[in-house]
Amino acid sequence: MKKISSIFIILSASTLFAQTDMSKVAVVEKYAVGYNEVNKIQFINDEFLYSEGWHNLPQAKFWQQIMALTPDSALVNVAGARKIVDKVYLKDWNKLTDLSKTAYKDSIRKMHGVPDSVSILLTAGKKDFYEFKKVIPTISRSIDVFKQNGVDPWYAQAILLIESPGKTHTKSTVGANGPFQLMKAVAIKQGLKVNKYVDERTDVEKAALGASRLLNRICIPYTRAMLDSAHVKYNETDLWFRLLVLHSYHAGAGNVAGVIRKINPSEGGMQLIQQVWQTTYGGFRNASQNYSQLALAAFCSFDNIVMQPTDSVYLIEGDKMFNSYVQCKCAPYDECNFLQGCIQKYENDLKEGVIPFDYFITKVKTVETELAGLTPFKYPYNEDHINDIGFHLLKTRNAEEAYKLFKHYEVLNPGSWTVYQGLGDASRQMGNKEKAIDYYKKSLKLNPENQDVMRVMARLNGK
Repeated sequence: MKKISSIFIILSASTLFAQTDMSKVAVVEKYAVGYNEVNKIQFINDEFLYSEGWHNLPQAKFWQQIMALTPDSALVNVAGARKIVDKVYLKDWNKLTDLSKTAYKDSIRKMHGVPDSVSILLTAGKKDFYEFKKVIPTISRSIDVFKQNGVDPWYAQAILLIESPGKTHTKSTVGANGPFQLMKAVAIKQGLKVNKYVDERTDVEKAALGASRLLNRICIPYTRAMLDSAHVKYNETDLWFRLLVLHSYHAGAGNVAGVIRKINPSEGGMQLIQQVWQTTYGGFRNASQNYSQLALAAFCSFDNIVMQPTDSVYLIEGDKMFNSYVQCKCAPYDECNFLQGCIQKYENDLKEGVIPFDYFITKVKTVETELAGLTPFKYPYNEDHINDIGFHLLKTRNAEEAYKLFKHYEVLNPGSWTVYQGLGDASRQMGNKEKAIDYYKKSLKLNPENQDVMRVMARLNGK
C-alpha cells in the first residue's frame, strides 16, 4: 500500500466515521485440518463474485493462472484485455536477443491482429508468492479485529490475500511492512508504534487494527465522497464499491478521485471498474490498475481451497487424497498410479510449505508400504527428482526443510555432489558459513568442475 495522497473533498464528521452494516457481510466458519492440529477458521464468501460474473472476466482468469504458475514460466498476453496468447519458459526467453524478442512479439501481433499501440506483455508466474493456505490463520484473526471496529471484514481478507499472503515480516522496496503492507507514517497516524525498537506493523492484530482504522477513517469515506460528487449511486456491500475502496487503499484516495473525475461516470458497477482498469491519473498506473484484478483472482483461488463440500478444509492435499484411498481401500483408477499420485501431492505440500520434511517422509513411507504389495517401487525415483524438490525449497527460502531433505538422501547416496551442494546452499541460507564451506568442499571433491560452487566458495572466502 502506498502513502495516501491528498484529496480535496470536504467530509462531515458523520460521514468520516460511518460504519458498515455488518449483518450484510457473509462470514463462513469451518475447521482447518493441518498436519498436526485442527483449528476453527473463518473467512469471507462473496456470492456477488459469481452471481454477477466477475469471476469470468478475462483479467480475473488471467491473474488466477499467474497465481498458479511457477516463476520459471511466463504467460504472453495482450495488455488491457489480458488475453493469453502463449506460454514461455523464462530460461529460454532470456537467451534470446532483443531483436529476436521483438520479432516474436511482432509475430504475435500479426497472428492475433493486435495493433502497435497495444503492448504485448510477458508476465511471470507468482505461485511462490501467493501462498494462500498459509494466510488462512491471519485472515481469521484479522476478521475479528475488523468486526470489533465495525469495518467490513471483506477488506481484511482481500488485502491479506494480495499484499503479503502468509508473510508477516515482509518489507517492500518503498518501506511498507507487515501483512497489510502499511507505510510507516500511515501506521503511526493510525495508532501503531513504529520505531527502531518495535514495529507493530508485523503484529497481525495490531496491523489489522491500523488497516481497519485507515479504511474506516479515509479510504471508505473518501470513496463515498468521490462517488457522491459524481452523483453515482452505490451500496457499500456492492462488490464494485469494495473494489474501488481497495484502489484507494493501494494508490491513495486522491489518485482514485482523479481517475473518477477523468472517467466522469453516470453509474457504478462492473463497467466502471473496467474503465478504472484502463485509466491513468497521477500515481495511478499499471500496478494500481491491476490491484482490484488481483483481488478478484485471489478470492477465486482462495475459494478453490476453502469452499469444500464439508465443514472442514483439508490443507494437506496428500492426506486428502490418501485418506480417500484408505477409507475404501480402492481408487477411482489404477491403484498404483493413484498411490504414486498421492506421493506427488505430498511433494507439492512440502514445496508449498504446508508440511515439514519429517511429516513428508513419514507419509511417503506409509504410501510405499501400500505400494509394496502392488508393484516394485523405489522412492525417490532418481537424483534429479530429489534435486528438483530440494532446490525448489531453497529458492523459496525454506532452507531448514531443504537441509533435512538433502541430509536424509546423503545417507542413501553419499557419492552425490549435488546433495552436498544442496547441503552447502542450505547451510549458507541458515547463516552457517563454516558448515557451508565444508559441504561445498565435499561437492567439489566429487565434481571439481562445478563452476557454481567455485564462485560461491570464492565469495565466502572473500576472494
